[in-house]
Amino acid sequence: VISATHDHKMLSVSDRVVWVRDGIVDRIINREDLKIEVGTIDGHAE
Repeated sequence: VISATHDHKMLSVSDRVVWVRDGIVDRIINREDLKIEVGTIDGHAE
């Protein structure tokens, strides 16, 4: 299943994350290798 979203909640059910820039695959990272930091509008990490 391929899902295209900006919703970070989907990361927990994803195997890989693919970045596409100008219609070209820019990079592919396995989910467990991706470091995720969630911020807030005022710029402080939660």
